[in-house]
Amino acid sequence: MSFRGVTYNKIIIVGLVALVIIAINSLIDPTYSVASTHNNILAFENFVLPPDSPEIDLPYPFEDNEQGGPGNSNSGGLYLNNPSNIQSGFQYDPETGTYNYYEKIGDNYFKYPTYMDFDEYIKYDSKKSLQDYWKQKSEADDLNQTKGFRPQLTVKGEAFDRIFGGNKIDIRPQGSAQLSFGINRSTRDNPALPSNQRSTTTFDFNQQIQLNVLGNIGEKLKVSMNYNTEATFDFENQMKIEYTGYEDEIIQKIEAGNVSLPIRGQLITGSQTLFGIKTELRFGRMTVTSVLSQEKGEKKEINIQGGAQIQKFEKEASDYEENKHFFLSQYFRDTYEQSLSTPPIITSRATITKVEVWVSNINNAVENTKNIIGFMDLGEGEQGPIYNDALVQDNNIAPNFNFPFNNANNLYFDISDTTGSPYGATFVQNVRGFVNSSQELELQGFENGVDFEKYENARLLNPSEYTLNAQLGYISLNSALNLDNILAVSFQYTLDGQVYQVGEFSTD
Repeated sequence: MSFRGVTYNKIIIVGLVALVIIAINSLIDPTYSVASTHNNILAFENFVLPPDSPEIDLPYPFEDNEQGGPGNSNSGGLYLNNPSNIQSGFQYDPETGTYNYYEKIGDNYFKYPTYMDFDEYIKYDSKKSLQDYWKQKSEADDLNQTKGFRPQLTVKGEAFDRIFGGNKIDIRPQGSAQLSFGINRSTRDNPALPSNQRSTTTFDFNQQIQLNVLGNIGEKLKVSMNYNTEATFDFENQMKIEYTGYEDEIIQKIEAGNVSLPIRGQLITGSQTLFGIKTELRFGRMTVTSVLSQEKGEKKEINIQGGAQIQKFEKEASDYEENKHFFLSQYFRDTYEQSLSTPPIITSRATITKVEVWVSNINNAVENTKNIIGFMDLGEGEQGPIYNDALVQDNNIAPNFNFPFNNANNLYFDISDTTGSPYGATFVQNVRGFVNSSQELELQGFENGVDFEKYENARLLNPSEYTLNAQLGYISLNSALNLDNILAVSFQYTLDGQVYQVGEFSTD
């Protein structure tokens, strides 16, 4: 790039002096031109009017580009923008084949022109286009400057304008959506499985959406939605459509989605967590507000006393200690409330004197183990819940007799007496022999896992592994049973001076 001209410091003052010289010389010689004033500018360069204030040397002085040229204008927060009356641009000179860059104030040159040949001009234009492009991208810092998805529609029609208070539809969505697809394939080299079952293929799909939508339809209808698939609670996802009428209309407001019903009075409190439809109508001075919704929130009150939070709640033991507490018989369950009706005195007539608790031997212990068979209906009498009443009948020993013991029904007699059992001596011997007990019982109609449970090497619990309430008739295990474990008991108790027993002990 080549420049033609001279360099001088006092451009404003010299420029004014040059204009004065041009005007005077034009009056004297009508043929006087701008090109002939270059020497005069040099001659008057050192002739400077005294400034109004003394010059101050700045640590970082502002330097003006006196010889001109495109792209050399100062810019930034410390520089003033060029006045609007300064004109700049390129002019092509066909005689010399150059591109002349000029800066003028009116018809006069503000700075000396700059000349470029064709190659220099193409290089400059390409560089300036690239700079303008990146500048436009860097300045697009809000929604109005970006080229994102922001549709704005205009609907023609008086009816649409009258209903919605305008004919423009403006929707502004913001957010992100991420969808992931994949295939999980697992292979197990297990010779016990068929070859077509050793490999499994599953389809994996996951989505993460964060969406925020603001929309206006005219001046009356507004749409707002906030949706996030990663939200911890459902109430964080808000959606609302609001129609607001003018002051002189009957319909003042219609809301659909997440609405609230604030009430000024203290007798009836409003709610802020509603999902439904809310309307506000005005008839003269009367305003009617109605809500049809479901409440998605719950109001709780917390009392603080002495710096501590006090909150009352009720919770049954079975809700947090499942498979740990067991009644020994239905009789003790039926008399539990009555026995505790006069606290702290327990009015139970029964006292358990001996008990054995057998559980599944999941740890493969070798001490205190034995083969056992547990029966569902053993010891239940007339008032007891006999499950298999087709095979087990109540003995009706006494009217309204509901105490549990072995002779309360015919089950213990049928599996113990070799001479009187209706199933025969072979049946009793096989049941007692344990090995073929399941086959013998199933042949007579007893269902394994429902009417009885056979278990080899069951483990007898130590008294330190459970707690027995002898008067109320229940045990509490120190550790909960698994769902696939069994628990069988045999116990002895006294009632009104009489001793009763259910099942058999290991020492019998």
